[in-house]
This record gives sequence, C-alpha cells and structure tokens, in this order.
Amino acid sequence: MSIGGNMSKKTKNTQRQVALIIVLIFLIITTSVGGFIFIKSELDKKNNNNNNNNQAEIEKEKAREVKRVELISKASLMVSGYYYEEAIELLKSNSDIYNDKMKSEVKKVEDFVADLEPYTGRIEQVFFHTLIVYPELAFGPNSSQPQGYNYWMTTQLEFQRMLPLLMEKGYVLIRISDLYDVDAQGNVTEKELYLPQGKRPLLMSVDNVGYPESRKKDGFASRLMIDDNNEITAVIRNPKGVEIVSRTAEIFPIVDDFIKAHPEFSYRGAKGMVGITGSWGVMGYDPKIASEAAIAKKIANRLKELGWDFVSHSYTHADGKYFSENSTLEGVKEDTELFKKWIVPIIGDSNVFIAPFGVTLKGELYQYMIDEGYTFYLTVDRRSQPKILGKSVLMPRINLDGFVMNRDKAYITEHFFDVDKVYDSRRPVFQ
Repeated sequence: MSIGGNMSKKTKNTQRQVALIIVLIFLIITTSVGGFIFIKSELDKKNNNNNNNNQAEIEKEKAREVKRVELISKASLMVSGYYYEEAIELLKSNSDIYNDKMKSEVKKVEDFVADLEPYTGRIEQVFFHTLIVYPELAFGPNSSQPQGYNYWMTTQLEFQRMLPLLMEKGYVLIRISDLYDVDAQGNVTEKELYLPQGKRPLLMSVDNVGYPESRKKDGFASRLMIDDNNEITAVIRNPKGVEIVSRTAEIFPIVDDFIKAHPEFSYRGAKGMVGITGSWGVMGYDPKIASEAAIAKKIANRLKELGWDFVSHSYTHADGKYFSENSTLEGVKEDTELFKKWIVPIIGDSNVFIAPFGVTLKGELYQYMIDEGYTFYLTVDRRSQPKILGKSVLMPRINLDGFVMNRDKAYITEHFFDVDKVYDSRRPVFQ
C-alpha cells in the first residue's frame, strides 16, 4: 500500500473521531440544557406553588383580620350596653382568629370589669304620661282640658330634649329586677348593681298608655302599631285632621331610636315600664273586642322584645272606693279582678303596680295587693327612696311634667337636667 493511501485512511479515521466527539459533545450539551430546563421548570413550578401558597395564606390572614375587626367592633358595642360577659365570650368564640390581638381585647374588658364597684347612691325613678305632640291642639280653644295638660303632661319636644341631658348626667335606664331579687317565698333582697364610675341608675315608667277618644283630637297619639320594619311606631291625627304614622309621636319609638344611637343609656337592654289602665284600653285597642285584643297582644309582645316591661296601672284609675283616702277592700278587689280578667291575657302577669294618683293603700288593702302578686308598689314622691316593707317594696317616682318643672324647678335642675334647656315655650303661662 502506498504512503498516500495510509495517510488517507488516517485522515478519515481522525475525521470520524472528531465527528464522534462533536456528536458526543452535542449530546452532552443537549442533555445538560434539557436537564437544566427541566430542573429550572420544576424549580419554577415549586416557586410558583410556594408563591401561590404564600398569597393564599396572605388572603386567609386578611379574611381573619376582617373577622377580628368585626368581632372587636361588636364586642365594643356590647360593652357599651353593659353586656360584659357576653362580650368576652364573643371575643373568644372563634379559635381560628384568636391571637394575641384578641387576647389583648379580652384583657381590656376583663380589666374594665375588675374596676367596677357596686352602686351605692340614690335610686331615681321618673314617669311620664303620653306625649303632647301638637301643643296648638292640646292648649288650643277646642282642647278637652288645657290646664290639666299643662300640669301633668310632657311635650314631645321636652321629652326629646330631656334624654341627652339625662345621659350627660350619667343616668342609665335599668329594670327593677336589676335592683332586687324575689325568691319563691316572696322574700325581697337587694342586689348589687355594678356600673362604671359616673353612671347612675334610672327607672322610667309611662302611665295610662290607653289613648282615650278625647285625646285623639287634642294632639296626642291615638294608638301604637308595628310598622313594616317590625318597629313600634305611633299613629296620630295632625292639626289638619289627617291620620299619620310617626316614630316621634310617642315615648316608645323615641327611646328605642335614642338607645340605638346611644347604647350606653340602657343597662343590658332595659327601656322602661308601660303602665296600662284597663278602662282606657290597651295602647289604643279595646281589650273587650277579640280582634283588637289580638293586635294589642302582638304589640305588647314586640315591645317586650325591645326591652319594655308591662305593669298594672289599675283597671279603673278612679278615686272613691278604688284609690283614695276612702278606698275599700271591695273596691280594690273589684279593680284588681277586672284588670286580671281583661288586661293580663294581653300583657301578661306583672309584679309591679303603679298606684293611681300615687295613693298608698294602707293596712289590709296594701296587703291584699301584695298577696295578689304585686311586690313592687309605685307611688309619687320626689324626695324619698325605695323601702323594703316585708315582702314588698314601696317605690317613689318623680313626674317630669309641666307641674314639677314649674313648682320644683331647682330640684329638677340639680338632680336631672337644666329645666330652662328643656321647657317648651309653646306652653301657656303656668297658673
């Protein structure tokens, strides 16, 4: 073989080797790049998953924080209304969102409660009659009794002015049951009432919630009703003789709306007592007409749900043998039996009796009322305080009306509100 032929073979072998090496290098590079791309892809997926998981957790925490804020807000409102234990329970109610922030809020409430002390001051009880909404009718020439209204009634404007001033004075509406316990044997004991410093309890009652015919033309409400929002409202005849529906024509919706805006004015949902005088009807309805009694019962039940308590203000609201210095056992029994026959089926039983004219029955007459289940006997007296008498409590009340704002102005200004800031200038001259 020639030298040239050998060289040609060597060259070809070398070329094959180089080509093989190139192919191997290409394969190595391709595999490496592919592996890198695969690994990078997997890492990217993992990072994306981590990012997605992190984002999901961030969103979950945002949702938890929203719930925390909601619960803290609700708990704060409950504390304003003196629902302390319930507020603490609410703050602890959701383990999924319970963290150091929530623990701190719980401690704030617990510390606040720990600083409360039993109230030891005076117990005040005020009362009203149904409101004069249109003074031009109540005190006008066609009014049934303008002087009587000027003495014993309160105008809508005056009542609306009183509420914020009473609140500024530190008053908080309570129930009688917040002050006393009555056991199965009828024994009465005082309860401790814990209020924040600067707060003082206030009992409130509204007498004669019946709306007799004569007052419907004199600027007073004619009846109560439940509106489309399931709220209590009043029906009234305006000066043009047109019947309208109004939430400012009577005490009950006015107080309901005021407490919605100022929950601190009501201790655990307390509003006041609704004093029913049977012969005057029940909130504008005749208890002896079945269809009207049924409506009145629905209204009474709704008022109870809203924090109002129904009590007896007698059936007759009459003097003579009923409620006067000449009361007889026969008269008191007759009145009580009529009330229980016609009114109790509508409003339910009550252990509170508001005495007509503030008359305090004596001896066996007083004992009869206690035996009939009226543990709390409410009178009229601006200076004295409640007294436990055996198995009963004698409780004085103060009438915040034209008479008292004129005749006892200094006392009312000292204990309740500045009369000059409340008094309705549309009243006639007081005589």
